[in-house]
Amino acid sequence: MIKTEIYDAAKGVKIYTLGNAHGMTASFIERGATVTSICVPDKNGKIENVVVELKDYDEWVKNQSYINVVPGRFANRIGGAKFVLDGKEYLLNANDGKNTLHGGKEGFNVKTWTVKETKDSDEPEITFEYKSPDGEENFPGNLTASITYKITAENALEMVYKAVTDKATPVNLTQHAYFNLSGDFKSTDISKYAVMINADAITDITDDCIPTGVIKPVEGTDFDFRKFRRLKTIKDFYYDHNFVLNTKKDGSMILAAEVEDPESGRILKVFTDYPGVQFYTGNWLDSTLTTKTGKKVSRQSAFCLETQFFPDSPNKKDFPDAILRPGKIYAQKTVFKFETESQNDGECFPEL
Repeated sequence: MIKTEIYDAAKGVKIYTLGNAHGMTASFIERGATVTSICVPDKNGKIENVVVELKDYDEWVKNQSYINVVPGRFANRIGGAKFVLDGKEYLLNANDGKNTLHGGKEGFNVKTWTVKETKDSDEPEITFEYKSPDGEENFPGNLTASITYKITAENALEMVYKAVTDKATPVNLTQHAYFNLSGDFKSTDISKYAVMINADAITDITDDCIPTGVIKPVEGTDFDFRKFRRLKTIKDFYYDHNFVLNTKKDGSMILAAEVEDPESGRILKVFTDYPGVQFYTGNWLDSTLTTKTGKKVSRQSAFCLETQFFPDSPNKKDFPDAILRPGKIYAQKTVFKFETESQNDGECFPEL
């Protein structure tokens, strides 16, 4: 099922909704290729939204926290707002102290993406495209980027990112979804969630979140999520870090992370072929934004699992290569799969 409706008549904004036979739906607007909602069942079959949904289009325009958008051209940070590529230095716009965050002052998150294609079937799809001109935010090359969202029969939201360019350029695309598994933002307490991240290491960072270049083992630290840990057992659980995933040599998809909410019984599984995932616990949410249900989006009321190339990759030669060159196709995939406690015969939700 695909449905198109008017979201804001005064501004001519449309909203697109995909749905499957089990009642799962996901809705999108063109600004930022934004996911406005993902509605899935809880352990009792009640279907509710599990991402932060802002109250109206004006609130999405106010959104400075990258809630549910596709950032770009390079998601996450580039240190010193500059990089050298093929012997030429590029000076970017600094918008996070002295660094560039999520593409600069006017990244892909504030751009209007075009709906290029829809496929109405039992597993419906919608493709958004954005054409970034050479020199936008001082990045080189005319870049055409797209994201295809697909809802599967297994209650998963698949995302396929593609891009082509006419000059070598850094590219790092992700979906910056803010998850709250309680349903319709009923609870702003994520501390009870159990988290697993399939990573033996993180990229060590400076105080302003720029990687030092050191790959730091997680064993014996508060970054060790190789087995499930409840956030409330970790003091402050302040995370905004890139986890180095235990990828396969052939680059195929892996289970990158899993989060479980014992109250709703909802389980989020994240699969990807990216080398990293940024685990962010909403530390900078400051209650300036209001949800559709009238609640303020407060500190640590939601979490993100942003699959990605490593932050500052253009400046770190030993990191996975995030440079796209002419004649090559950027193609990456991430899946958000939703299950419930009842589907897993009590195997999940360990007593921690």
